[in-house]
Amino acid sequence: MSKEHTQLTKIDFAEIFGANVDELPVECIDIINKSNFNYRVASFEEREDLLLRANKVLFDDLKVSGLNRKNDWADGWQENLDNFVNKGFNQDDLIPKFVREKEWIRLNGNYIFPEDKFFETSFVKVLRIYIYKKYFSGFKQIFEFGCGTGLNLVAMAGLFPQKKLYGLDWVESSCNIVNSLARTSNINMKGIIFDMFNPDNSLKIGSADAIFTTGAMEQLGVNFQSFLDYLIKKRVGVCVHFETMYELYDQNDIFDLLAAKYIDKRGYLKGFLKQLKRYEKEKKVNIIEVRKTFGSFYHDGYSVIVWKPT
Repeated sequence: MSKEHTQLTKIDFAEIFGANVDELPVECIDIINKSNFNYRVASFEEREDLLLRANKVLFDDLKVSGLNRKNDWADGWQENLDNFVNKGFNQDDLIPKFVREKEWIRLNGNYIFPEDKFFETSFVKVLRIYIYKKYFSGFKQIFEFGCGTGLNLVAMAGLFPQKKLYGLDWVESSCNIVNSLARTSNINMKGIIFDMFNPDNSLKIGSADAIFTTGAMEQLGVNFQSFLDYLIKKRVGVCVHFETMYELYDQNDIFDLLAAKYIDKRGYLKGFLKQLKRYEKEKKVNIIEVRKTFGSFYHDGYSVIVWKPT
């Protein structure tokens, strides 16, 4: 068993984000100070067992992302909505069921085991506040595509209460959550049905607006082209994605190779960054930031890509 216990500090977060400590917003510092970011690094023996586990799952019959899973997401968000309403509008009931507690996490090329069951959720809070304040401060309207339970928009509203927020998703249950949150939490936001496989050109969005996605584009797999071209056509002010990025894995390293194979197996987002780079050479887009941060057990789902149409 590994006895290497350590913790994430504001210096570590700054390094992960590619920033100086004094560039971290006070809200980030506050969460870091209040959260338990203690963890231990996997020992050599544990790492070998975990790599074997990651390899074995590739032989399982895993669900593949895409249009075929629309009903699954509709049912999942409906379950969150029912719990939210029936238990007195407690936002903890909106945490997606796929966020696992007390699980190994991917960080800095290794597996770590958090001391606190909310480690992943707390890490995401720090990450999104840093990115939100860095890129969205100058926009009056912000659209989240694939908004799920709307918790990212709630966090956005806490930072920018005067901004108009829109939560877009391809299933009605998600939009109902957003509209319920707007009513019960007095947040200036609206839920709208939107299918990223078939973008709605009538949506009023443009250069004065910002958009983001969080673990939503993975459902597009290799079928992201329509949505990408839609954002370019609309000349959106800035586009931020918290997503798994296939191209960021070093497939000469077994740790990253297994994550890439997992994405292959699940049919997650693949080719998006490669296409963005192609478009940048064609002067269609400007890539502002590309950064791998951390991930859950099987892959790094919180890489950050920031770009805008030229």
